[in-house]
Amino acid sequence: MDSLGSLSAAPIFPSLLEEGRAGGGYDVKLEAPGIPLFIQFKRSECLKAPNSRELKAGAALDLPYYRITITGRADSDQHRYLLELDRHPNIVLYAAPMFHQKEEFDEAFASGQVRGRSFYVRPRDIGAFGDDRAHHVSFDGATYWRMSEPKEIEGLGLSELEAMLSQRLRREERPLRATLPEALAEAEAAIERAREPVSSQIELPHVLRGPVSREVTSVEEFRRRQSAALSSLPEAKPDSDPALGELRRLADIGLRDFNSLLFVVQAGEFGL
Repeated sequence: MDSLGSLSAAPIFPSLLEEGRAGGGYDVKLEAPGIPLFIQFKRSECLKAPNSRELKAGAALDLPYYRITITGRADSDQHRYLLELDRHPNIVLYAAPMFHQKEEFDEAFASGQVRGRSFYVRPRDIGAFGDDRAHHVSFDGATYWRMSEPKEIEGLGLSELEAMLSQRLRREERPLRATLPEALAEAEAAIERAREPVSSQIELPHVLRGPVSREVTSVEEFRRRQSAALSSLPEAKPDSDPALGELRRLADIGLRDFNSLLFVVQAGEFGL
């Protein structure tokens, strides 16, 4: 479990859920309200030069600041897919650290500060891009900017993230078991919405990347190889509780179609 102050965020790993092992999802309370939260983790680049392009373009950022890359449509449809997924009852976040050196990570990990020293932003707050180029989101922990044409956007530190999720959870009266069918239907609908229109290229989710990943350029070829990869996986055992099957399916979709890890956020009295 991960800590978000008064909330708990249980990562859902389909293979562990299948095996009934701790951390696979059986610690989620199906009868309590819960929020499906998808997180795509990004790598940060640290900028220290006063003549960096963000500052030249007019973004009000303090040095040092950080940047993450949003891959352009010419290479990937991932951002558009996440925009489609980021609809009720699902919440989607990019997450990136505000540190970049190994010793900084070691220090943050040892002190339990990795989450507190990270930046979070919803794809909907970044918005869609009107061209096929790669774009960047740059941040210093206080302000957050969408580039290439500078525009300040809403970003979240850990306290703001906790406040947002707490507010949402207070409004959610249904048990997680009742939310899962809607979350699953919306995720499946997001895939279909994102496919029309589709770009001529698509990025392979990381769980399917391999020696052929750079050779696959057409959507049709991607789908063919994706289907072949998924059909080779062992068939899941029937669940005694249908909600666990829905939870596994939602986690599968997150990993394979959106390159994101599913968490279930609930009230945290049972720990993180």
